[in-house]
Amino acid sequence: MRFPKIALAALGAAALAVPTFAAIKAMTLSELMGVTTETVHVKILEKSSFRADYPSPGCVWTKLKVQGESLRTGEAVNTEVVFLGSHDAADNYGTSEMPTLQDTRVGNEAVIFYGKQEGLPGNPNVAFNLAGVYRVEKAFGAPVVIGKGEGMAFAENVKLDAASKLIRQTHLELQAGKPASGK
Repeated sequence: MRFPKIALAALGAAALAVPTFAAIKAMTLSELMGVTTETVHVKILEKSSFRADYPSPGCVWTKLKVQGESLRTGEAVNTEVVFLGSHDAADNYGTSEMPTLQDTRVGNEAVIFYGKQEGLPGNPNVAFNLAGVYRVEKAFGAPVVIGKGEGMAFAENVKLDAASKLIRQTHLELQAGKPASGK
């Protein structure tokens, strides 16, 4: 049986329309916590950028000075977190995976997931992509973690208290080696 040329062309167009692999892997909360070392609720105090020849020459990284508390342990946190890319037009270096400008403004509250990145000078805390920074805003009198859609640790908006409890529970389950129930 022969395909008419129009059917063959439609089949070819459909094949070309299939999406390719996404740059950011969809991860549940427990999967994200399994590949990061810390989860914090912080206020962003300062923001700056710097150049480093990692992972390739001429890369620009953004550094956030943050202060708050660990949602895994409850301990005080006063540290710096970096991510690849910059929102500063003068740096002329952005990536599609970097956290948004709105999520990383000085003065904002955020929930940040980070880990260490070998090869980067100073071995800093790294929020690996936009899945690592969630803005916290006040809504109806309570702080709310702003969700990022399907495939993210927090797909929908969730009250900070509920997110904190879920993060703590997931942390304890991961430490005990149990399958984490965190979504």
